[in-house]
Amino acid sequence: MIRWILTLMIAACCSLGAFAQNNDKVEETPYIKMMGKADSAISNCDWEVDERCLRNAMRIEPANPANLLLLSNLGMVQFYQGQDSLALHTLTDACNIAPRTVPVLANRATVYEATGRYDEALADCNIILEIDSANVRARAMRINHNLRNGKIMEAEADLDTLLRYSPDNHLGNILAGNIYASTGRYSEAISPLSKVIEHDPQAEYYAVRALCRIMTGNLNDASIDIAEGLNINPLEGELYLYRAMLNKMRYRNDDAKKDAKRAIQLGISQQRALPFMK
Repeated sequence: MIRWILTLMIAACCSLGAFAQNNDKVEETPYIKMMGKADSAISNCDWEVDERCLRNAMRIEPANPANLLLLSNLGMVQFYQGQDSLALHTLTDACNIAPRTVPVLANRATVYEATGRYDEALADCNIILEIDSANVRARAMRINHNLRNGKIMEAEADLDTLLRYSPDNHLGNILAGNIYASTGRYSEAISPLSKVIEHDPQAEYYAVRALCRIMTGNLNDASIDIAEGLNINPLEGELYLYRAMLNKMRYRNDDAKKDAKRAIQLGISQQRALPFMK
């Protein structure tokens, strides 16, 4: 119900760059300088420059152990440039060098999931969780995998673990709202969704909370959520669908039909909108 928005990270490379820039005890070797340039390129999303700097750094000191993370981040830079196959080849090379290195596995799992290779992503996540059971990203990806395959109990078990390790985690609250709402536990979904909206007020999150409030009889607050969501994104079809539902409940049939038609125009299926057009 909540759209999954895949968050891509290259934190390891940023950390290496920050180390090179901020640690006064590190000698400003050509290798360190090149890492600093790569870090600057990341900040500007200049992926071509970043790729060149990463390659140059590894060429300057081919035996440096830090090259493993540089190689992993090179794979992500290739992915950001739309070079999916090349990115997976690079990341697999990095995994072959160090098969149980969490940042490397996490990067490859991210690319696998983004390219629809969910089973391979799950395999990497399982290894990560064997190494680090508190890894939020890997557990969240496994929750998504189980949700896609209708394994609600498995998803909820992972969610409970995630929230036990990190009760206020933003991603965990998104997943909690998703699972509770999709399984009809609307009242339970409202609290995590409210936490999500507080830190990241997106139209789709308002839409799900509006539905939960409609289903729990809180129509006034649902109406407010719909209005807030449409202020953020007036092209969010789910919001029009739920406003049609709300109008139908209030016997405003003409308004309900109008909103249902608008929802269809914005991509909502006719099957979902049909009950509000009668």
